Amino acid sequence: MSFDPSIRVIHADEHERLAWEEIPTAEGDPNPPGEETVVFRSGDARFAFGLWRRVPETGPMEPPYHEIAVIVEGEVEVTEEDGTVRRVGPGDILITPMGSKATWKALTPVRKLWAVYREGS
Repeated sequence: MSFDPSIRVIHADEHERLAWEEIPTAEGDPNPPGEETVVFRSGDARFAFGLWRRVPETGPMEPPYHEIAVIVEGEVEVTEEDGTVRRVGPGDILITPMGSKATWKALTPVRKLWAVYREGS
């Protein structure tokens, strides 16, 4: 995706018509793949925004970037390394800094809006 400085509006009823792509699963991951669509990426590719969806699944959260996500649909339990369990659902904002470690357990199918920032090297 090349950088496009044009202002865009994606109306709620257009989400399903976006170009959704299957997210490859890690080797040995028994969960079915999810899907996402990236709707914006900065010219240097350090910032991106998109939509994500997946059926119920459990897996590690150890992002190599900072992520802010708004849960649009579904219920998730996030268990931090110290055992703290946080339940998030529609309208909740989940802030996951780079380097954090937790377990993501989707209790229902989940859809989220996400924004990620990758620090420069």
